[in-house]
Amino acid sequence: MPFAISRCRFSVHRWLIAVGLVMLLGGGGASAQPLEPQERFWILWEHIEHSGQNCPDGASCETRRSYTSRLFEPLDKRGVYRLFGLLDLHAARRGQSAEHPEAPRICQHTDSEVLLGFDPERLRLSEKIDALAGLPGVHVNLRGLKAPEGFEGDFGGGLQAAFESRFKAAGIRLLTEEEMEQTPGQPKLNVYFSRTNPDTGCWYSVFASLSQTVLLTRDIRIKLVAGTWAMSAGYSADTPDATEYGSILRVADAFVRDYLKANASGG
Repeated sequence: MPFAISRCRFSVHRWLIAVGLVMLLGGGGASAQPLEPQERFWILWEHIEHSGQNCPDGASCETRRSYTSRLFEPLDKRGVYRLFGLLDLHAARRGQSAEHPEAPRICQHTDSEVLLGFDPERLRLSEKIDALAGLPGVHVNLRGLKAPEGFEGDFGGGLQAAFESRFKAAGIRLLTEEEMEQTPGQPKLNVYFSRTNPDTGCWYSVFASLSQTVLLTRDIRIKLVAGTWAMSAGYSADTPDATEYGSILRVADAFVRDYLKANASGG
């Protein structure tokens, strides 16, 4: 179902803040003395924009913040100190903290909300197949898969050709390993095949996972390779005639189906 975007509210707040007490250390040498702390005052204009559903406090509402700043250099700092004192006094009379709970955290340069302009934790959780939306291509290499007992022919090579044929028919670009490393997200489809073991009685199994690079919402400086799409297959009593080769091909069919659904017009 398409996710409707609607502009719910636009509000503007002005904040007067001080960014001060920056300790500047002197140069090297035994006689170097630390400089006095410096203070600078800024006028900060905060723009708050809501979009999505059930704004402003709904789970599907996205809040974006942007800031315009100007350096404020008063001739007499004593007036600014008095202003801060009055604001603190008014907050105390209202039973509130002097530091407003919604004050911009501009000093936390690594904070995800500061870097992005919105809080990523407030984004709605996506559907699993959304990880395939806009996928520029995918790298897959099945040539190294070992054939099951009794299979004659090029097991991995045949599967590779079949996957490539299905992907090309669906408009999915096949990436070389070098192209994959230069593609945003580095999308790679990994297919793992465990053969039937007559000695243990274990049936064959197939597991596939599309890996892409992702960032953590709590700290977008942390970048990981993670599975963003997956499926599994294997022997089933309901389909006793299914082959290992055919089960692995089901991975390609499932991937193509989800890719087309995620990238359908208006989806």
